[in-house]
Amino acid sequence: MNQTKSDKILWVDTLKGACIMLVVLYHTVLPGFEGTLKYLSAGWIPAEIWVQFNTVLSPLRMPAFFFVSGLLATNGIVNRPWKQVFTSRITNLFYLYILWGFIQWWSIVGISTEITGQRISQNLNAAYAGSLWEFLRLTFMAMSTSWYLYGLGIYFLCAKIFREYKLALVAVAVLLNYLAVEKVIPYWGPQSLAQYFLFFLLGAFWSQAMLRLSEWHRENLVPWAVLAAVAGIHVIFGLDKSLFLCVLAVLFSIAACRWLNQHFSMRYLNWVGRNTLQIYVLHRIFIEFFGMAAIQFAQRHHLFEQAWFSWLWTCFYPVAIVGLCSLSSVAIWSLTNRGVGQSLFVFPTLLKRTPGGVSRG
Repeated sequence: MNQTKSDKILWVDTLKGACIMLVVLYHTVLPGFEGTLKYLSAGWIPAEIWVQFNTVLSPLRMPAFFFVSGLLATNGIVNRPWKQVFTSRITNLFYLYILWGFIQWWSIVGISTEITGQRISQNLNAAYAGSLWEFLRLTFMAMSTSWYLYGLGIYFLCAKIFREYKLALVAVAVLLNYLAVEKVIPYWGPQSLAQYFLFFLLGAFWSQAMLRLSEWHRENLVPWAVLAAVAGIHVIFGLDKSLFLCVLAVLFSIAACRWLNQHFSMRYLNWVGRNTLQIYVLHRIFIEFFGMAAIQFAQRHHLFEQAWFSWLWTCFYPVAIVGLCSLSSVAIWSLTNRGVGQSLFVFPTLLKRTPGGVSRG
């Protein structure tokens, strides 16, 4: 493997690893950690920093994740026949989406019942569904914790079908992005599907142009300035999650990940980037368990009334939960990803082709 190819693989893994960690952090802070702010007796500044940090990174987290996913799907979309990709890509993604949606629903309802004795959230999320019908309805609407898998399946299918009409497809994606950001499209699930389709297409069809634009060259200063100016205009008019700001965030993240791999050893984060699936499908269960148990314990013993505890909570709780839930997800995967348990992470008919189980997220 030549050095150029190795560098490309490394930055992709770094970016995927960073994105999945940011996803876990987002689910840790919002709404669980944020909900404890009203109980704090101290530490409001670091608490607010955590909340705002997640808000500020919203133009990067999912756009970058879907851009990398589109980049990795390019060969399947452009070159491989339907027979080779239908099961391995589309069927597999929908299978994992439904399977883990059900596992998360069953697990989270069980956890909340055992710890609190009641339904813990009224959020429109399949993970908190009160009945099988509600679970199925919300799952179909992409209002599920695992909606990213659903989005990947739909995006891949659309990109494959309309690959000869790239410009028309991206025009539709731009329109959907604006409709989602402006909340013309109702509900957060459909909004998410509409908002991020564009970034998958950029990865699938225009990744080389994006990579060139992410390099620190003088000729890229003008395009970056134009993107920044248009993004600024959108912010002035209240569109703080504009596609231009998201594109800038993606370009910066590519450049940053490439630079990090050139100057530091990123092997741990890169390993995470090669194993995003297991962390993605499992982390929410552990967030509910560890987070709910910790919050209940703190409330029961009136710990939030102690200034020292509030400071420890606001400074270290998000980091501790992200690390604990990520490690627990990898541990459960390592125990179950063998024999019949491999079917938890890949469509059963594909097991003969992937004897090692899940190796890349």
